[in-house]
Amino acid sequence: MAAIEDLQHLFQLQSETLATEFKSWLGLNTAAGRAPLAKAAIALANHGGGTIVVGMREAANMPIGSYPRPPEIDRYTSDSVNAAVNRYADPQIHCDVVHLRHPETGHEHAFVVVPGGYSVPVMAAKGTDGEILAQKVYIRKPGPKSEEPFTADEWRTLLDRCVRANRDSLLDAIRAIVQGQPLDPIAKEQIDRLLKFTNESKDSWQSRIEQLPKDDPARFLLGSYEHSFHIVDVPPAPGLRELLELMRKASETRLTGWGPFVLLERLPIGPVPVGDVLEAWVGHPSEKMRDGRHADFWRARPDGMLYQIRALDEDVTDKAKPGTTMDLTMPVWRIGETLLYVARLARLFGEDPEIAVRVRYNGLKDRTLQSLFNFRYLSFERQCFVDTVHLVGKARASTIEDNLNEVLLQLLKPLYDAFNFAPLTPQMVSQETAKYRNNRY
Repeated sequence: MAAIEDLQHLFQLQSETLATEFKSWLGLNTAAGRAPLAKAAIALANHGGGTIVVGMREAANMPIGSYPRPPEIDRYTSDSVNAAVNRYADPQIHCDVVHLRHPETGHEHAFVVVPGGYSVPVMAAKGTDGEILAQKVYIRKPGPKSEEPFTADEWRTLLDRCVRANRDSLLDAIRAIVQGQPLDPIAKEQIDRLLKFTNESKDSWQSRIEQLPKDDPARFLLGSYEHSFHIVDVPPAPGLRELLELMRKASETRLTGWGPFVLLERLPIGPVPVGDVLEAWVGHPSEKMRDGRHADFWRARPDGMLYQIRALDEDVTDKAKPGTTMDLTMPVWRIGETLLYVARLARLFGEDPEIAVRVRYNGLKDRTLQSLFNFRYLSFERQCFVDTVHLVGKARASTIEDNLNEVLLQLLKPLYDAFNFAPLTPQMVSQETAKYRNNRY
């Protein structure tokens, strides 16, 4: 699945993240250019995937900016990038290359999209002049920087990621034989708690958007979807500072370019304490390059309550008229990625907590279900005749991690039923979740 909008948003970053590295233009005809690119790719692959943006530094350790590609450096291709990276990487990494122009300077930059999901650590098979060392493993560390893992915790995190990737492959094979019912019914009192927090959160969001013009895209005028979660029966985080650290930890695994509960570490769009909750509003009017697609609002409370509202991707694309469509696979991507994030966060609260889930889609009436972002076949367009759809359920963190496909099949069924009983098959869900769990976006 293409994620051009997600990649374009990386131009707005003021600093690198664990999943994004900015590089100066590197000539791939010499070891001096190939080695730093390979080291960055190896570290990102071991991190679970990420993106290298080339041409956003004039030289190493210089401030981030947009610089033109020197005439002596050839335009990057997938072949040249993968040849450079795989002179060093073992096992080999297949990176995708996308070219985009900076919205202010007009300079073209190369985005090297590095996959994750490896069942063994990726290491350097050879070294070059101290830039990259043979038989060494590199990971992303806070800073951010690409270095060898030294502590037991760093090795444990890397090896756990590899074990999970191997386990996912085994579970996919098992799913072909056995289908389960992973979602539990959700009690009325739990729904009431989720609704109370949802309404409080919605009121806070409404107070934020009051300052915006009536036609501002951050109002999500055409449609939106919102998630509410409760990580049940766990000791609360000691405070908002500790809660933020847990959310940072859960965000280290990145599956797509614009993940859930996005953490941008700068004001006014970064998370801030508001009473007894954390709040973040990416749609703040001070953001010059914001659009409806990047205007999320979220809240989190130390007792494990979470809320998020986002625009529908289908309303911020040139593939369809805004407000008229729903993509066949987008709910599998967005809801699935969010469930995995909350499961990771829940694991930081307790060993294997239950998670109560409530999802609400708004602005669906008269939309048609189409295949916008993927090459999938629909025998005919399916129309929706209701404006809102609610999805609820409860599952343990381990159930979401191990049986995501089954969770999504059960949770999303009412949404697809609303579109004239549109097909939601195990094969389609399995294929789409495999893409983002292996960073193939």
